[in-house]
Amino acid sequence: GMGGVGKTTLLKKINNDFLTTSSDFDVVIWVVVSKPSNIEKIQEVIWNKLQIPRDIWEFRSSKEEKAVEILRVLKTKKFVLLLDDIWERLDLLEMGVPRPDARNKSKIVFPTPPIP
Repeated sequence: GMGGVGKTTLLKKINNDFLTTSSDFDVVIWVVVSKPSNIEKIQEVIWNKLQIPRDIWEFRSSKEEKAVEILRVLKTKKFVLLLDDIWERLDLLEMGVPRPDARNKSKIVFPTPPIP
């Protein structure tokens, strides 16, 4: 939607609600994407939230190896991924994020960008 209509405010409220109330989710991840989107920066935010040990993370040199590590951890969790300030299509698998499905019951929330 258009800028200034409250998308970020709504996502912050959702994030805070998850953090302050007990939920069924193992982890809630908030990422501000911005433009141009940077897969490595997004992976860093996810890595921090998942608390993957630094030595394991730094051993993974490429974004592809980091995606494999994120995927390995997230596949074992029920997660909510809140993506804010998206301006272009993102490849979840390139970041290492598995698709939510009926089995893992994870969720991905993102406001739609303005349509030019």
